[in-house]
Amino acid sequence: MAKYRNGLTVTEIPKISLSVLLRNGFIQSGAIVKSTYSWNDGNEIGIECHYTHKSQFIRLFYTVTGQHKKRYDYQISLIFVPSNLGRGQVPYFICPEIGKRCRILYRAYGSRTWKSREAYSKTIFYGSQICSQYDKVNERYWRLEKQIQSLIREKRNQLLYKGKPTRRYKRLQRLIEKQERADYLRWKPENLPKVVREII
Repeated sequence: MAKYRNGLTVTEIPKISLSVLLRNGFIQSGAIVKSTYSWNDGNEIGIECHYTHKSQFIRLFYTVTGQHKKRYDYQISLIFVPSNLGRGQVPYFICPEIGKRCRILYRAYGSRTWKSREAYSKTIFYGSQICSQYDKVNERYWRLEKQIQSLIREKRNQLLYKGKPTRRYKRLQRLIEKQERADYLRWKPENLPKVVREII
């Protein structure tokens, strides 16, 4: 049985994710890229990403309608931190409200501006926080399956180099091991839904 919650989840509200910006070429070293950021429901906002020697920020411009229609146009700073893997820089937003680093910005609970999850006084839940133990391990199993299939479908799918496992192959093996563990847990009797436990 799912846990009771009083609030929204990260999947129910619009968000701006750095991983999406990077994947779609919004953030390019030495460039200023102007485009639109859209969601599956058809809504979109204007976005301008600056990643140059002089400036690192994203500019958001959009109109919020309602009782008081208002046009917004403001900047959110970016910071680039050296990767702990020793490869390149990892970008973060600086939350305009609390000044903390974050990778995702949200607009929820009537807010007209974008900010980090921690900046909201009311909780924005992750799916794992509101699901049952069975749902939690089941969700983990299918999330790992998606990651495994994505890795398998990559164009560069070399598993061995000069007879030695590649990093990609090692990552694939780790994901498979985690999925096998999740599969074991989701079929443990204590983790099964109550209706199934009663049958068996």
